[in-house]
Amino acid sequence: MDLKSLLSDVHEILADVDAGKGFDSLSNQEIYAPSIQVDRRNVYFILHHKNEKGYVEKSLVVYENRLTAGDFEARESMEDVDSTLLVGDLNEKNNVALAKRFAWIRPVSRRNYKYSFGLGDRLGNASNAHLRLFKNRGILPVLAQQSIRELMLMHRTNTDVFLSASWAVFEEGFDYGWGADGDHVKTEYEVDYAVKVGCSMITLDCTEVINNEAVNLSDEELDQRFNELDEDQKKYFNDTYLNKTFKVGDSEVHFTKHDLEESVLTFYDAILFAAQIYRDYVVPYNLDFEISMDETPYQTTNPNHYFFANELHRRGITPVTMAPRFYGEFQKAIDYIGDKDRFERELVVHEAIAEHFGYRLSIHSGSDKLSVYEIIGRVAKNGWHVKTAGTNWLEACRVIAHKDPKLMVEMYTYAYEHLDDVKNFYVFNAQTDGKAPKPETINEENVLSVLSDDDGRQVMHTMYGSLMNLKHNYHYVFRDKFWDVLKKNQDLYDRFLNIHIAEHIDLLQGKYKSKEEALDALEPKTDISKEY
Repeated sequence: MDLKSLLSDVHEILADVDAGKGFDSLSNQEIYAPSIQVDRRNVYFILHHKNEKGYVEKSLVVYENRLTAGDFEARESMEDVDSTLLVGDLNEKNNVALAKRFAWIRPVSRRNYKYSFGLGDRLGNASNAHLRLFKNRGILPVLAQQSIRELMLMHRTNTDVFLSASWAVFEEGFDYGWGADGDHVKTEYEVDYAVKVGCSMITLDCTEVINNEAVNLSDEELDQRFNELDEDQKKYFNDTYLNKTFKVGDSEVHFTKHDLEESVLTFYDAILFAAQIYRDYVVPYNLDFEISMDETPYQTTNPNHYFFANELHRRGITPVTMAPRFYGEFQKAIDYIGDKDRFERELVVHEAIAEHFGYRLSIHSGSDKLSVYEIIGRVAKNGWHVKTAGTNWLEACRVIAHKDPKLMVEMYTYAYEHLDDVKNFYVFNAQTDGKAPKPETINEENVLSVLSDDDGRQVMHTMYGSLMNLKHNYHYVFRDKFWDVLKKNQDLYDRFLNIHIAEHIDLLQGKYKSKEEALDALEPKTDISKEY
């Protein structure tokens, strides 16, 4: 790399600052202007350079006083009077050094934000596009959000996910604030891992301590199990809840004997577990606390929700957000399934409970739930947190379908024929109803249709780990070809990502009143892939 030329670029940037000018007309177009940061006479930016394969390679450029520049790890460097110019990789050491200078590349708390939006990026290259979209939206983006399951399936680590997000924040000059979520952590070990990486929040998944069997018990069986509790426990629960009606906003929550016993037997162990994690991790590390009640086969009733929240409240615990399992089906990668009127009626009470206890509702598996977003945005006046993840991967597959349809046909065929790989991880209709497009009906001309078919989307959505890690004779079958296409077409991927997420947040923020209106306004009317 020509360091003398880079030094001239640095001096040009400093001259522009002195003249009160912006950085839109720099001589070196490889300097990514949004990344430029000037602190006194120190300069920092990201340099983009296309390699022989047509990929954009990125480097950190630092021009800093020589007494402090040693914090950075350099590939190349040169001296300039009392300063050092260095070029380094986007690695952990350089990220830590930058964070000492610019605190905003570290995640922040969601507590002071009414709205937040989770953007789990399975591939690690979607955050830049998302950040451009979220500027001036008044929504905190939670960029680093990968469950342990997703990390395992993609052979990634929380450190990798965290660094990908943090570098994107610096690169885009996004100083509005962002979040990092230790997503769906189930054990103390997983919580500790998320904390040590630097996550600003954890989503405690209570699946393993929620007793789902209680929901299927008859009234007689519930009685029997409940009566096995200690006398003082039974007395407390009966005195506090039995046949009581609780006012929450304009709504009421009433506890029948069945409601009480089901709530206690299903959730009390999870409440004790949440209280322990709160005491041992949330308070000492000042984490944002989200509790997930939704990874269960059964709907969270309004009494279930109130019981959980009230028992936390008794222990002095107020989460930032809580995720009940709402009425209807929030299946992966497709729109909401269920009676939207009933969803709204029950959401009103869930929202009232959340407001009463001082937290916000969280909507999990939020990708593509466009038909209920207007309802959520209108009802959840206290604010909301929405989690999306896997459909970023589907937008990457859209790029493949446009630019290498043969590869996409091969990927879909393998995914369809090996769905058993993920039957223990996901529940979705494509597993059982047999309506997903048959591979023999899919060819290079119609392969895009897979991504507009609910069952086809679920096949591709859930098989990301199997597809990306499949090997034959020690070589990846799809991964290298996939990345080659995606890296050469990052601009197209960014465009698809922004269209996709804009549909979500525009509906949540009330810009559009229906799914159809949002799609009509945002979906491209022509084949935009030809523009890239």
